[in-house]
Amino acid sequence: MQLQTIPSWILSDIEWIDFNPKRRRIRCIGHIINLSLQSFLLARSKEALTAALNATIGDESVDIVDHFAATLAETISQKEEPVLRGKRPESTAKASQKTGIDEEYTGWQGIPALQKLHNLAVWLRSSSLHSDNWRNAVGLRLGIDNATRWSSGYKVIDNAIRKKVQINQFLLDHDRELEDTVLSGSHWDLLTKPQAFLQPFASVTLYAEGKCSSVSQSLFLMDALLFHYESSKVRHSRPGSMDTRMLHAIEKGWFVSDRYYTMTEDVPVYAAALLLNPSKRLAYIQQNWPRDWHETAIAGARDIWMTEYQGLAISKETERHPAPLPSKKDGQLSFLFRSIEWSRHEQWAQYPRLSRMAIDILSIPSESAEPERAFSGARRTASWDRLRITCKNLEKVECIGNWLREGLIVPSGEGGLGLVCNPLAGDDGVPMDVGLQDD
Repeated sequence: MQLQTIPSWILSDIEWIDFNPKRRRIRCIGHIINLSLQSFLLARSKEALTAALNATIGDESVDIVDHFAATLAETISQKEEPVLRGKRPESTAKASQKTGIDEEYTGWQGIPALQKLHNLAVWLRSSSLHSDNWRNAVGLRLGIDNATRWSSGYKVIDNAIRKKVQINQFLLDHDRELEDTVLSGSHWDLLTKPQAFLQPFASVTLYAEGKCSSVSQSLFLMDALLFHYESSKVRHSRPGSMDTRMLHAIEKGWFVSDRYYTMTEDVPVYAAALLLNPSKRLAYIQQNWPRDWHETAIAGARDIWMTEYQGLAISKETERHPAPLPSKKDGQLSFLFRSIEWSRHEQWAQYPRLSRMAIDILSIPSESAEPERAFSGARRTASWDRLRITCKNLEKVECIGNWLREGLIVPSGEGGLGLVCNPLAGDDGVPMDVGLQDD
């Protein structure tokens, strides 16, 4: 059950809970990119997109990506509608005039070049002999596309273009079996367009999965991708390089991206994260957003501060922190790796409430990939024959495992310090195997 569906029955029984799910809804940017590019690759019309989006947004209890893909596939449009103006400036939100696309347009995946790549991928999977011959001749697995993950189609196209010469030779060597799958020069030229367009989305997705990404990057990345949509639209609208198919697909992908971008207005945490991020702050908003957006963004962040943090009780006791371990680096390296001034604990003491707000907001990841991995890992740890493990002990196991994977802890057997604590005792000195039942 999704977080947004819980309060409907909790709030009816517990009146003192003050929780606004719409205001606190943080959306995974990876899901937004996925839905946008499914629209780029598959969408036939605005009616199909509107129906799929409304069904997805209205039912939060299902998998957002699979539900959107299924609804989009089932919705058949007969007539094109103009692009709706969204939150982006009006000059960049106008629809292309008469793209010339037939009403039966079925998206990029309906063109012969992509169909041939898909058929080739299916043929390779149909026999281990085929895949072995391919591996010996090409040296790179082609992969296979599916209807719910845009990256699968992109990887097939990207891998094919990287091994264009070897693939052409392979198709010639197996022309009897793959007679209908031969790719001509025009097919390859056509494949380079979606590959070039999709490459920035692949880079953004990897960046959003990284350790340094947080919710403060979400609007920045969405701004960059919407700019990419708009600049690509201009490029494919110029005389001599006009491509009506690309324009049609770009409009569909832009429509979904702008729809989700507009939804961030209801969640002030996005703007607050930008203002709290030392590399962005108010300068980013002033330089990249229209002037009439500034007041709303600042007011939303100020409201979070005043309602949740300004009156927050702060302990007057000085928090104790362990002394840093002696460094083996020389003086110059020690200086380079030294923590920046504002991240030190003594600076936190000067602005304790603001520090608490920054930690709470900037620790939110921009993608749900890492939290989902943590939940999946915890479920594997708490197997059916270990369900009596307490939540506190489960948390310790997962944290230690994560620190080992990230290299924050190096086992003593490998020359590291190991776990610098007593793993058999909890915070209160009680052994971890005592008190199996949760409170």
